Formats: sequence, structure tokens, C-alpha cells
Amino acid sequence: MKNVSKTGRITKGATSQPLGVRLAPDEVQEVETFASEQQRSRAWFLRFLILRGLADYKRELASKPTH
Repeated sequence: MKNVSKTGRITKGATSQPLGVRLAPDEVQEVETFASEQQRSRAWFLRFLILRGLADYKRELASKPTH
């Protein structure tokens, strides 16, 4: 049996449960294209986008003045 390196994978137990996401067919194709270009799985790429979006959202919230 061939050993497979786990380099670049998320820590075991880092995800509590899978989340379903609904995308239009053209959005799915776009995600698959970008994931393939980076030689990553569709799940990895979607997680990457979500984490990036969360970081941007948090920065946006932090920069808004409070009333």
C-alpha cells in the first residue's frame, strides 16, 4: 500500500459537520475550474473561499463606526 502525505490537509476534527451549499450550475463549474487550476478538491476550494469571505466580513464589521 502506498503512503499518502497529509501535507496541506486541515487538522483532524477541525470540521464539526459538513454543510450543504446550493450553487447554480455555472457557479459549480467556476468553482470546479478554479479548484482544478490549484490542484485542489472542490471541498477544499469552497472552504478556502468561505474562510476568506469570513475574514473580509470581520474586517468590514471592525471598520464600521458604532453609533
